[in-house]
Amino acid sequence: MRKTLAALLLLASIAVHAHNYVVCVGVSDYPGRQNDLRVSANDAMTIQNIYAANKHANIKCLTNSKASLTSVKRAMAETFSRAGSDDAVLFFFSGHGVPGGFVCQDGFLYYKDIVAVMQQSKAKTKIVIADACYAGKMRSTAQHKANDGTRDGNIMFFLSSRTSERSMETPFANSFFTIYLERGLRGGADTNRDKTITARELYDFVHNGVVKDSKDRQHPVMWGNFDKNMTIIKW
Repeated sequence: MRKTLAALLLLASIAVHAHNYVVCVGVSDYPGRQNDLRVSANDAMTIQNIYAANKHANIKCLTNSKASLTSVKRAMAETFSRAGSDDAVLFFFSGHGVPGGFVCQDGFLYYKDIVAVMQQSKAKTKIVIADACYAGKMRSTAQHKANDGTRDGNIMFFLSSRTSERSMETPFANSFFTIYLERGLRGGADTNRDKTITARELYDFVHNGVVKDSKDRQHPVMWGNFDKNMTIIKW
């Protein structure tokens, strides 16, 4: 009986102390003026602040001029390499999107680049959240890779818009998607009040809010080979 109790306490301790390793990237200020955005850098800082309030999180945030392609790849590699098998790694991006990727300060960060870094991590839970126009195009890229026999591993993608849609900014401090993402992660999505936000809970909360406030012009999508009941954040 004592051995059983000790084993249970050990498992509980491991679960409680699982960590999130997070890299947030937001680019509002692109070279020149014609491509600038208004809220993307603030979107990244908003997500950083959510995880900063969680005592079991390790965070790196890069915005604007600090979000070069080299810096972003290095931040992901260094941060995610610290995660153990019971931890979670999360990459958040807000800024311009291109088919199959995102636009950093000085270059394109493609789907394959993100997957390549995440494949090196020991973490079982791997998450990509993106607030970018045409972000849903990453799904088509992933399906093409799957048809080629390339394995991307267990990665959950939560993208702000469908393939043909723009990710809408607002007059507020954040985009529609990040507004509901913040509310959901801070507890709004916790429908059963167990202080754990699951993938399904987060999707339902964010999707419904964005579709309503965008007047059915923007539809977040979530896909990948993952358990819909897996934990995104625990309070």
